[in-house]
Amino acid sequence: MNETNGTGPGGHPLELLLADDFFFAAHDDVSGKIRLTDRAVGLGLAAALLGELILFRKVTIQAGEVGVVDRRPVRDALVNGVLEEVIREPDTRPVRDWLRYFGRSAYELVGQRMVREGLVRVSETRRFRRSPGYRPVDLNSAAWPIVRVAQKLARQEPIVLPDIVLAGLISATGLERYLRTEAVTDINEYKQHLIGGLPRPLRVLVAETEAAIGDAVLHHRM
Repeated sequence: MNETNGTGPGGHPLELLLADDFFFAAHDDVSGKIRLTDRAVGLGLAAALLGELILFRKVTIQAGEVGVVDRRPVRDALVNGVLEEVIREPDTRPVRDWLRYFGRSAYELVGQRMVREGLVRVSETRRFRRSPGYRPVDLNSAAWPIVRVAQKLARQEPIVLPDIVLAGLISATGLERYLRTEAVTDINEYKQHLIGGLPRPLRVLVAETEAAIGDAVLHHRM
């Protein structure tokens, strides 16, 4: 899954389909059980979709707000749909607003894309009240995003940009322990170094995602 030379829908490099990798990271690769709360997985997937738009150079983040830089459509239907939503908004809006908005539907939308890609299948059990659960078609593909990132961090090897963002979102949403389990050794210093070196829009996206998760936890406790 997401090898550098692979391609996804419409011929796009798989490494740009960040939300697919986060979707796998957020699920147990054998059982398909979600490792996060409903709210956290929704926010994480919303962030990953915004990350895809940034990686496709369609939007950017300035002063904490999402702005469109290229209105031309992309060939992936889901990415294009998210881009159209941002374009239709007459004013720029804060990152956290978009995270909350897309977080309501991101799980189902990404799951449906992955069904179309042949990566997951709909499960008979339902994790979400109004959304189907999903099981991986191939267990190795499901485990690969976490394993790949953990191994590269443990070896302090060069990592492609989308995988650095993935590592950031994994940490921001509370999936860090799964990276540590696969890495065995301490990866925090190298991981923070890489995340700190992200281009500013992606660095802000990771930080805003972590803040949105914190907001959701605080709201739940109140």
